[in-house]
Amino acid sequence: MFKKIDWKLVTLLASVSYPFLIHYWVLTEQYLLAGSYIAVIVLILVIQNLYQGHIGLALILSIVSLGIGCSLWYDSQMIIFLPPIVVPLMLAYIFGKTLIGNQQAFITVMAQKMRRMPLGKKEIQYTRKVTYLWLIFFLATVLEDIYLAYFTSIETWSYVTNFLNYILVAIMFVVEYIVRKIILPDLAHPSFFGFIKKLIYIQRRH
Repeated sequence: MFKKIDWKLVTLLASVSYPFLIHYWVLTEQYLLAGSYIAVIVLILVIQNLYQGHIGLALILSIVSLGIGCSLWYDSQMIIFLPPIVVPLMLAYIFGKTLIGNQQAFITVMAQKMRRMPLGKKEIQYTRKVTYLWLIFFLATVLEDIYLAYFTSIETWSYVTNFLNYILVAIMFVVEYIVRKIILPDLAHPSFFGFIKKLIYIQRRH
């Protein structure tokens, strides 16, 4: 039986290989393989969450995986269009719900966890605006993916969703880091890669 850390590694490898494999199977029209791979990734997440004791989430993912498996027999091509829409929608919900009322924005909470201290008023305002920016980005990604799925070739859709969108996310991180250093010059800033390392550490813990 795999140890807990082994499932984290499997999940990481599956996630990294996802865009390359899906794109290859799209170009070669092997939609059943692509859809099956998506179902396998969800099953891996089910097992990982069971190991971590997240029974409720594991149950939800199990139902999703079962639904994907059943759908493969009817329209395997349709399945591959879902992750680029569902994942940004989930992220938009996670970010957006923290902007309602007097709640702390998602980026504000993450920044406080990274620095292990409360933020100042200017920092809170800035991190709230960045949370809005990511929310808009995720929603724009959803609209983009829907448009590409309906009005362009599946090859174009695959190039954008499996490669270009990831590049855009990386650009967002770099630009935000540069802007933050300009707007908050008095704040102690780690190096860019140090910032990414801290972000990954916080995500793993929480």
